[in-house]
Amino acid sequence: MLDTRTIRRGFALAATAASVLALAACGGGSSRGSASSGGASSGVYLAAVTKAADVTGQVPGYKFAISIGSKIASKSVAFSGTGSISERGAQGALEMNVAGKRISEIIDKPYFYIKVPGGGERSATHGKPWVRVETSALTASLGGESLSNSTADPTQTLGFLKSAGTVTRVGSETVRGAPTTRYHAVIDLERFAAAAAPADRADAKRYAEAFEKVSGSSSLPMDVWIDQQSRVARMAFTLSLCGFGGNRLYESLNYELYGYGPQPVLAPPPASQVTDITARLKAQVAKGLQELSCK
Repeated sequence: MLDTRTIRRGFALAATAASVLALAACGGGSSRGSASSGGASSGVYLAAVTKAADVTGQVPGYKFAISIGSKIASKSVAFSGTGSISERGAQGALEMNVAGKRISEIIDKPYFYIKVPGGGERSATHGKPWVRVETSALTASLGGESLSNSTADPTQTLGFLKSAGTVTRVGSETVRGAPTTRYHAVIDLERFAAAAAPADRADAKRYAEAFEKVSGSSSLPMDVWIDQQSRVARMAFTLSLCGFGGNRLYESLNYELYGYGPQPVLAPPPASQVTDITARLKAQVAKGLQELSCK
């Protein structure tokens, strides 16, 4: 039986892995209809999913809502938030509710900034209200210098849709009042490097290898809902990681993308209000992933 300290450590590792990988391992939580199959149809569905990833990646911005659920053994926690992405993923903002506290985040690549809750939590930052992390730090220990984003940034997941191996059509569903088509895609990590930009392929290969190391799988099933303008309206998946204390960790994420168009851009906080924790987090990420590696 896991004690409370072990469970807390496990949840911390699950959050670390989600930050590093932001990947998918099975479909979303809502009930699924009858999936269509067949070689010719599957090719059409695959084209629809990869096109939606391209179209969504090229829009100037969008709003998103996210819900995250973490589970170890019989214990679970849940988080939720809303945010926006601007300048094709280069900038963004997020507000999360975590354990009764409101967490603010600003993305301004190559950094993201997190506002530290008031009180004792600021002792490690010498009283400064913000911490800063270089985005590459989350995967630098894996060699993936250009592939990381914060936990709740959906742009990484859009990139994985481009390496889908097989796709089936689930049916028609409504997302935020708009008609969409739902697909079930199985991401093939062996195709991930080939789908990346040439300059990123070596890093993409190492990134895929890192996922296989902590999950024991080279495929990533996920569900995606596509609107009538070939834009992604929802993505849902579960990240399944090799166990901590003999138990597997599950990180389920559900994104909804909406309000497509230019978004307000938040300026990062002044340097006098910021503590850089890049080196510290990089070390924690490397240690956490070693503990999560499949044996």
